[in-house]
Amino acid sequence: MYHAVIIDDDQLARRGLKRILELNFKEIEILGEANSVASGLSLINQFEPDLVFLDIELPDGTGFSLLEKLTKVNFKVIFTTSYSDYAITAFKYSAFDYITKPVLIENVRSTMNRISEIPVLHGKQRVEALKQNLTRNSEDDPTIALPDINGFTIVRVKDIVRCEGERNYSRIFFINGTSVLVSRTLLDFDNLLIPHGFFRIHRSHLISLKNVGRYLKTDGGMVEMADKTQIPVSPKFKDEFLNRLLYNRL
Repeated sequence: MYHAVIIDDDQLARRGLKRILELNFKEIEILGEANSVASGLSLINQFEPDLVFLDIELPDGTGFSLLEKLTKVNFKVIFTTSYSDYAITAFKYSAFDYITKPVLIENVRSTMNRISEIPVLHGKQRVEALKQNLTRNSEDDPTIALPDINGFTIVRVKDIVRCEGERNYSRIFFINGTSVLVSRTLLDFDNLLIPHGFFRIHRSHLISLKNVGRYLKTDGGMVEMADKTQIPVSPKFKDEFLNRLLYNRL
């Protein structure tokens, strides 16, 4: 059972979300509602919920400023938002979940099916990363939140050389020679990184085109990355990869 609160200045959105949750998700109990940063703070301090549905734009501030005012943040956060597609990518970069407005049952169900995977927000590092990503343009230098045993590590996308799939995990390799194993599939990183100059050259390998050192014709095609590793290029992706590589170098 999750004890939840809804913080949103849109009364219709609050009412719609509450009704959907009460009718379809018996494991969630709504303890209360608020429509501002001030009333939201009071609500959270009163009930100490497990789960907070939080709007970003509030009349006396933002959902971010609400989180920053809390001395202790030990609940899961699901943002409710009317933001654009690119802003939604910023949520994914920062490892937050969200429900888009207008609130529809299919959107709520998609998020609630993942509720066990939504991390508890310990500390405010991810909040700061999300704020930065929401204010950047897609051409700028985004960061990404990588889950680890202690919480999350915020890294710059341009520091990633390549990603290697390992079943339901991915190992991320960085320009400084370090790597980290994270509990996300390679497909998750496809969705996040391909818009920023990454390319899938093999079912197990996603690489940064900017960090390709050279292309080798041996063994059907290999790439040597900036970290000196050599990776096979699948025949399925070879032609498109070579075109993208040449285009990326122009």
